[in-house]
Amino acid sequence: MKKRIISIMLLVCFISIFSFNAMAATDKPEGHKPDNGDEPFTLESPENLTAELKYDQDNMPYFEIKLDIPQSVKEIDAKLIEDSEYYKGKSCYPIEIQIEYKYGNYDWNEGPSLYWNTSIYLEDFINDGVYQYRPFQDVDDAGAVNIKEEVYSFRAYFYSLWGYEGDWIDFRVVSDYSNIATVGNTAYYSGASDWAIDELDKAARYGLITSSIKDKMREPITREEFAELVVLLYEKTTKEAVQPESPNPFTDTGNPEVLKAYKLGIVTGVGNNKFDPKALTNREQVATMLSRAVRVMVPDADFSIDGAPTFSDEEHISGWALEHVKYMSKIGVIKGSDGKFMPKAVTTAEAASGYATTTCEQATLMAVRIYEKFKDE
Repeated sequence: MKKRIISIMLLVCFISIFSFNAMAATDKPEGHKPDNGDEPFTLESPENLTAELKYDQDNMPYFEIKLDIPQSVKEIDAKLIEDSEYYKGKSCYPIEIQIEYKYGNYDWNEGPSLYWNTSIYLEDFINDGVYQYRPFQDVDDAGAVNIKEEVYSFRAYFYSLWGYEGDWIDFRVVSDYSNIATVGNTAYYSGASDWAIDELDKAARYGLITSSIKDKMREPITREEFAELVVLLYEKTTKEAVQPESPNPFTDTGNPEVLKAYKLGIVTGVGNNKFDPKALTNREQVATMLSRAVRVMVPDADFSIDGAPTFSDEEHISGWALEHVKYMSKIGVIKGSDGKFMPKAVTTAEAASGYATTTCEQATLMAVRIYEKFKDE
C-alpha cells in the first residue's frame, strides 16, 4: 500500500494531475461529493505547516516540509487501513496528504518542479516524519533557477477517494487548506521599515523587487530606479516583454529599462535630450508614472476620477499631474495623510528636508497594489 513519489527531472514543468488548475483559483481544495451531500466523514485540516531549505549529502537542495496531523484524521485513516469498507455502504481509500507548491510569480503548482505528483499517503508521512520537496534547479546559463534567490510557498490538505460499494470510486473528501509556509531568500531585500515587510514579502513572491533597490529600501528612489520598477510591473502584469526605444532619445542614460519605459509612454525626458536618471522623484511624479503604466497595461479600465478624495493642498499639485493623482488615490494605490497629498516640495526648507520624495519601499508597495488589482484583467 506504500506510495512513493516518483521524481522526474523536467526541463519544463508538468501541470499537476486531477484538479490542480481548479484548485489554483480557489481558497478551498476541489472536492467531489454526491448531489445529496452524502459523505462518509469529514476531515480537519493540517496544522502548523513549516518548510525549511536543506541540502542532502550530495549538496542538492530540497525543502523539508512538516505538519501536524489532527488526532481525528489519524483515527479515520487507521480505520480505513484496517477496513476500506468501515463506513457502511461505502468503499474508501486511505487518507493522503496533498502538498501544493508556489514558486516565484507562478500560480500554485505551475512552477518549475521535479514532480508531476506531490501527494503522499498519511501513513507514509507519519512513518517518515517529513515530506521532501525537491525543486527544479538548472545550473546552465539559459533559464537557470537559483532557489536561493527565489521565494517558495507551500500549503497542504488531506483527502480520501471513495465511492459506494460496487460502484466507481469517484468521490473525494477534502479538508480545508493548512496555513501557507513561505521560504524565501532572507537577503532578497534589506533596509526595510517594519511596517513595509508584509507587502515587501508579497513583492518578493511576485518578483516585483528590482536588483538596484533591493538593498536600500528606505532610501529615496531615483527616476532611473523607478523606471526599472515600473517596467518590471508592466511585464509581470501583462506577461509581455517590452523592447527598448531605438534610437536612444537621451544623451545621459543608456539604461534599457528607461528606454522601455519611454517607449511605453510611462516616462518622459526633462528637456535637451536628457532624462536626468539620478534625480529623485516626488509624489505627483510617481502618481503620474504609475497612472500612465496602468493605462497601457489595462487600457479598457475605468479611469474616471468621480469620487476621488479631495486634498487640502491640491493647489500645489501640478495641472499635468492632478488627474493622475486623483486616479491613483481613488484606487487606493497612493494615499494622503491628514487630508494632504504632499505632491512636491514648494519651499526651500521642504526641498532640503526631502519632503514629498518617494522611498524605494513605498514605490515597491505601490507596484504591489497595482499588480494585485490588475493582474487578472
